[in-house]
Amino acid sequence: MPFAWTAIHLVNIVSSVGGLDRSDPDSDSERKSHGTWNERKKKGFERMSVGEEMCNFATFRPATLTVTNFFKQEGDRLSDEDLYKFLADMRRPSSVLRRLRPVTAQLKIDISPAPDSPHYCLSPELLHVKPYPDLRVRPTKEVLEFPARNVYTPHTTYRNLLYVYPQSLNFSSRQGSVRNIAVKVQFMQEKIPVIFGKSSCAEFMKEAYTPIIYHNKSPEFYEEMKMKIPANLTDNHHLLFTFYHISCQPKQNTPLETPVGYTWIPLMQHGRLRTGSFSLPVSVEKPPPSYSVLTPDVIFHFFYLSSHYTHHNCKTNSHLKTP
Repeated sequence: MPFAWTAIHLVNIVSSVGGLDRSDPDSDSERKSHGTWNERKKKGFERMSVGEEMCNFATFRPATLTVTNFFKQEGDRLSDEDLYKFLADMRRPSSVLRRLRPVTAQLKIDISPAPDSPHYCLSPELLHVKPYPDLRVRPTKEVLEFPARNVYTPHTTYRNLLYVYPQSLNFSSRQGSVRNIAVKVQFMQEKIPVIFGKSSCAEFMKEAYTPIIYHNKSPEFYEEMKMKIPANLTDNHHLLFTFYHISCQPKQNTPLETPVGYTWIPLMQHGRLRTGSFSLPVSVEKPPPSYSVLTPDVIFHFFYLSSHYTHHNCKTNSHLKTP
């Protein structure tokens, strides 16, 4: 579950930095109209859909935004309908936002127009795109998107990627102080790192962590983990999930992280890669030797983890994506 949320309206950014034409003849008449706020908002989006006629991005100048309005995430999940209402109320004075619990924080965002040919680029495989004269310069990473279905596009680079999405954990019946939970995910039986690192980490890691969910025995996670898996998988390759309780008030001779559960997914079954959604039992004991050839269902003392992951494999003139 997210800890806090906020919103940034791109229309305001473009208009304030010089993207919108402030001499819009309809603006004064619209403000004087007696239409509802939703009607005025709809007309505003219709004007924005005109595109270049209303926005001159050629004159867009770099800007730094400082955001200080954050609101604590209340409840187990914020529905899309509720979030849409809050986003609308953030643009006008309303008593609805007063009922939300504010969070003291500050977020700075640098926004600048993208050049036609960005410099110091990294491919989705984190390879340097020439020219790349200085390795010390902060790179620009190309984002790899999932191809649209029924669209046949030639591929010139071989890729064999695995996406892992831990979704939820149920420790509600677990005794003791186990409520600040984080999950460590490892791709086992591979000697080299295969997990793509975040911007502040190395390019590839041997393990990845979810954010810590504070004071919740049934947390929900929103983390994506991308892995560059080998072409020849064996029955010993598997994903290992280790669950930790994180102490917020560390004491002397007390570890900051305490393992509280384990589970795993054998990646191969009958010579095929296993993909899809899984509800896995979680053992409180450390897995026995040679556990990877077995499924965690053989453990009797368990809780449940819901997890989903997607395999993405493509090479020249072919593509495979299994949801």
